[in-house]
Amino acid sequence: MSGFADVIGHKQPIDVLRRAMQNGKVAHAYLFTGAAGVGKTTVARAFAAALNCQTLPDDACGTCVSCRKMAQGNHPDFVELEYEPDPKTGKVSEKYKIEQIRLKVIKQSYYRPLEGRVRVFLIKDADTMTLEAANALLKTLEEPNAQNIFLLETRHPQLLPSTIRSRCQLLRFGALSSEEIGRFVVVEMGVSEEEALTVAALADGSLGRAAALDLEYLQNVRLPLFAQLLKMEGALETRALAMGEMILAGGEDMKEVIDLLTGFLHDALQWRVEPDPARIRNRDALDLVEQYAQRFDVADIYAKMRSLVYARRLVERNVHKQMIANGLGVDLLATQATMFTRGRLPK
Repeated sequence: MSGFADVIGHKQPIDVLRRAMQNGKVAHAYLFTGAAGVGKTTVARAFAAALNCQTLPDDACGTCVSCRKMAQGNHPDFVELEYEPDPKTGKVSEKYKIEQIRLKVIKQSYYRPLEGRVRVFLIKDADTMTLEAANALLKTLEEPNAQNIFLLETRHPQLLPSTIRSRCQLLRFGALSSEEIGRFVVVEMGVSEEEALTVAALADGSLGRAAALDLEYLQNVRLPLFAQLLKMEGALETRALAMGEMILAGGEDMKEVIDLLTGFLHDALQWRVEPDPARIRNRDALDLVEQYAQRFDVADIYAKMRSLVYARRLVERNVHKQMIANGLGVDLLATQATMFTRGRLPK
């Protein structure tokens, strides 16, 4: 990727950035907000390349020395923070600590750019800075230097201190359209247009999520999982155990399986309210969605969705997965409201 021309979507924030460059009014700090995988980092890197491009005034040409170094990931005036291992445990921390902010950002901001016009700092998931790290960065933002540009990204801007937010120009990144994602999937993943429709619908407007979806997994795990929700033969306990085993076997991250089931129930709820195939995410499972929607009323589906939300929280709390899966099996397959609203999930 070279410049803005290669970015999929996000015309509005890109136009803001280009006008700022054209008018010589680039802010010293920007806060990019939006869901994961929509393209915040892609735009940030393109903007960083454009700021130091030696050819174009408001974009990256992709061919000058500066742009080539950006593409190769070795430009000395572009600093992209990554999580670092904890020196005691060796595990990668999911926080930016004050030592890292001081060394990689604040200290480097004191010096002139080595090659470019400006030095650009990119802090992804900026909300994961510790309070001490955020306060240290704040002092730098309060005394802006024209040779430094700070790009902060976050899915959760409300988790950043208000003092940080107030010193950044906010740019919001919305979800990409299904058409935009579909075109990307056909070209980059080499799938059929029919498969692209399914991937685009399941991606929830996130290009990153679309690229990470495994088509074989979607066919071999997701569809049988949905079909199990409709099986009525045999005792509830037997079917619930089978459902629990399928949830456990669905992948290492049970949250992904829970998210798939939540999406299916959302489709069933949507079908009850407005039976429009265009509004269904799991389009290749439309028959199953319709059957499920006919079997349960709105209140029942809502109750089952609450069980899934609660189960996801239990996974995040590291509760035993077998207990969660078994409880979900009963809650999802029970046909009487009194059976599943009472809940079979561990407390």
